Amino acid sequence: MTFNPTGITDRVKRKKAAGVRKEAPTKEDFKKFKEEIVHEFHVISEGLIDQIKPLAEGHSGIIDRLNSLDVRLDRMEKENERQHQETRALVKISS
Repeated sequence: MTFNPTGITDRVKRKKAAGVRKEAPTKEDFKKFKEEIVHEFHVISEGLIDQIKPLAEGHSGIIDRLNSLDVRLDRMEKENERQHQETRALVKISS
């Protein structure tokens, strides 16, 4: 492999053009970066909240329906037990 100073210069120019900096980041750079991250987090979390709300509402509707079915099932079980007791009493009388 041969030494190519032009190639190195071209790479440095491309890095500078791409926004790569030589100096160390400052506190202000970190502060701006932090603010960008916090902003992006808020944007993403708002989107998630908008997607979760309909799921929660649907879940609530399902729970309400299950509670209603549970009440109906309890009534049916009580009626079944009452009819069973009545049938047993009739069988006992007829024997």
